[in-house]
Amino acid sequence: MLHRSVRAAVFLPVFLLSCVGPPAPDHELCRDVITRLCAPPACPTAQTRLSLPEMNCAAELEARTGCNSAEFVFTTPTRERVLDCRLPLVRESDNRASKPSCDYVDETLRNCPDLITFLGGTP
Repeated sequence: MLHRSVRAAVFLPVFLLSCVGPPAPDHELCRDVITRLCAPPACPTAQTRLSLPEMNCAAELEARTGCNSAEFVFTTPTRERVLDCRLPLVRESDNRASKPSCDYVDETLRNCPDLITFLGGTP
């Protein structure tokens, strides 16, 4: 029994500290949003409002925004605004490979016309 307690006492602090670290750079945050919006099959609202290309969606949006460069920094919208807009996209998973539901994509697009403009779409 003592062995299990010791293991838990060591594991818990290590686990909690594994979530601590510097924030992702702006270009990675931007790419994360784009990856989630472009996850196939693209949601109809995103296809329409963002004029998503059928091929190379992520590459196209990264080129439109400039976040394909490691030097990319948010200006308009701000990083904080993009983080707020991203919340519905990560509501069920923080795994970039997980496709958000179209309801969550629609919520993001409805509440963030400045993000749509930034991505080169029509608000």
